[in-house]
Amino acid sequence: MRFFTSLLVLFGTLLVFAQNPVQAESKPWIWSWWPSHWRNLDFKPYLGNQVISQRSLWDNDRWTPEDWIKDAGDARRVMRDFYAYDIISDQYVDDDNIPVLEVGETYMRLSGLDRRRVLQFVDHVFGITKGSDDGMFYVYYRELDDDPLGVYNKYGLQQY
Repeated sequence: MRFFTSLLVLFGTLLVFAQNPVQAESKPWIWSWWPSHWRNLDFKPYLGNQVISQRSLWDNDRWTPEDWIKDAGDARRVMRDFYAYDIISDQYVDDDNIPVLEVGETYMRLSGLDRRRVLQFVDHVFGITKGSDDGMFYVYYRELDDDPLGVYNKYGLQQY
């Protein structure tokens, strides 16, 4: 008799909870949220429903590499700091005679705007894109030596 009573209570509990699926809407019974709780829930995340594209936010940026040079005193000091803070880890010329800039972990943590500024500064110091019409350099992340992050040319960083 006790077994049947336990089975009946278990079956009744399952029946009560099974009839109420988990959904974001008001529920018709007393153990749920009140109906006014479900009003004005029109949240839209910014990334999925953006109004302004990220690149257009940079269009009116008045920053120039000369600003960093003026703040630090000279370009060598800025480049030395890039190496010291692991923003840049190496630079060399590959087998095809194309310059390569190898960036470190700190570079990967920078915002998109600051990444663009670092590459623009390096290009300003070494004059790679101004040296020829097709001037460019590869950007590699030190931890991922296989594929470059992109190519920097006169149009900016072209990511792969």
